Amino acid sequence: MEAKTIDRISDSWLSQQPIYRTDLDRCTPADALATEPRLRRWRTLTYEIDSMSGTMLLAGPETAAPTITYPLNLRGLYAVSVGVLPITSSEEGHQLAVLLKRSGDETFTALTLPPQSDGGPHHHEIVEMFWRITDLTGHGLQIGQNGARVAPGDNAGSFECAPARVAYFKLVPLTGGETRAFQSDVQQTDTKRLFAHNDAHGPHYQYRLTTPEDVRREIEPYRDTDFSRMYWEAGGGDQTSYFSQIGGRYTFDLGDFGRRGDRLHVESWREFEGQEIDPFDVALKHTHEIGLQFHASYRVAGFHYPPPLDHFNTGSSFYKRHPEWRGVDRTGRQTPRMAYTFPEVRQFVISLLREMAQRPIDGICLLYNRRMPLVEYEPPVVEGFKREFGDDPHGLDAHDPRWLSYRAGVLTEFMREVRAAMDQEGRAQERSKRIEISAIVGGTERENLINGMDLAAWVGEGLVDTLIPYTSGPNYDSSVTAWTDPQQLEYFVNLVRGTSCVLAPNLMPRHMTPEEFRQRATTVYSAGVEHMFFWDCAGGSGRANCRDTWNALRRLGHRDEIEAWRASGESDLPALRMELRKLGDWDLSYVTPG
Repeated sequence: MEAKTIDRISDSWLSQQPIYRTDLDRCTPADALATEPRLRRWRTLTYEIDSMSGTMLLAGPETAAPTITYPLNLRGLYAVSVGVLPITSSEEGHQLAVLLKRSGDETFTALTLPPQSDGGPHHHEIVEMFWRITDLTGHGLQIGQNGARVAPGDNAGSFECAPARVAYFKLVPLTGGETRAFQSDVQQTDTKRLFAHNDAHGPHYQYRLTTPEDVRREIEPYRDTDFSRMYWEAGGGDQTSYFSQIGGRYTFDLGDFGRRGDRLHVESWREFEGQEIDPFDVALKHTHEIGLQFHASYRVAGFHYPPPLDHFNTGSSFYKRHPEWRGVDRTGRQTPRMAYTFPEVRQFVISLLREMAQRPIDGICLLYNRRMPLVEYEPPVVEGFKREFGDDPHGLDAHDPRWLSYRAGVLTEFMREVRAAMDQEGRAQERSKRIEISAIVGGTERENLINGMDLAAWVGEGLVDTLIPYTSGPNYDSSVTAWTDPQQLEYFVNLVRGTSCVLAPNLMPRHMTPEEFRQRATTVYSAGVEHMFFWDCAGGSGRANCRDTWNALRRLGHRDEIEAWRASGESDLPALRMELRKLGDWDLSYVTPG
């Protein structure tokens, strides 16, 4: 008899009764707690729900509360969840965030939740967030507040923080059989089908990172999940997110920014430079430590940005120094792009990719999903077309097949140059494995050709190891629900069939329900695809956040669980909420305005 598939989402598959720890006023040190709101202190507040009561901990947007420890005296594996009291409006903060780790561990996980307002202004719920299964032997649980210094001093306004409100810890012990099943599940390799992307900008922008632990926090959520690769952005154009000897860094000498977060981003990089700590190297090391590959990603069109958010263009730049290598449109006007038609542009980019490959990365990724095209009507490509076909492309339809095919040869040549450079670097370093090349591309054959990409040539010549279609929406529209029909992937499936090229379509939009993520994964699997990509997982507003959605997303490599769920009727996935009855001395059954 075939064994029944167990759906191991969150702690729903465990058999033992949960242990609730609601007396959070036991946290130490005691002087980090206060019964009234105070800067640098966690506020204690009593509460009641139907089944239990306790004392929760709260910290506001300017509190900058310290790390505290809840003592435990437990042995073995436990599934750990946290009950939180959400914020209900953006006026309270961008999102709720709780930092959680075991005592003795180096790195927190950030559990984040956007404002919840589905029940109206007088409705209060505790939302349960599953963290992970972990060995609690000899450990307590530590919580912290996520925040950044935004002004000098130690006053209100010196720090800006995400509100944090923790009501309880829920601990579910694993039996011997469940422990063996969990350990076997974690060690599986055939379920490690998922690839994550982090733009290496959002966390600096939102949290003003200043320590290695801040950076590792971006990697930690992928531990013991179905993710096998991290695609970490290393730069775009001539700006780099690592300590480069060739490109610039995000430390602009600018006093006025279009967004406050852009200033925090620059200040964050200045802090790391002052400490001589490269965030890229920190992320690379921690990614390898938790068992994932690390692929350095590069925005091929990131040389120049449009106003008013154009602070990236400040100072001397490759774009400003070389107007002769910019794009040219159909009317002969110069466009605000560097054109890969010119070998000098391609060689500059390759010099950066070579520099990235000096680190122990597993691969590089070319991000063709932003600010395309890279080849237009520059004189060299126009004259070459005239010589070969005897026609001036200016007089042809913009989508003439001959013109599109010929123009795409520029980026095919670039991909050949990248392949040769990465292979040369691999040989020089005596690597046992090839430095892999990935590319994020458009969603159809036609869209890619219009943007100068001949994917058939890339795959046929072995120039790309992983192909990542960004979305099935037109013109790279990430708001569209992607891949609702297996036929949308048919072109790509046929393209890589019989080759070593991995296909990993990107699932969009960024935020969907747990059930919708499983439905999209079903479509991908039914098309004959084995891997999935997730753009924008960075920071609390990204995907790796311990919300209900993340519980489903991090196990999308378990195809058997998804198929069993579909066969049983696609029931709603766990999303535990408990209504508050009392908060402090307020009976919440009284519903009056104000």
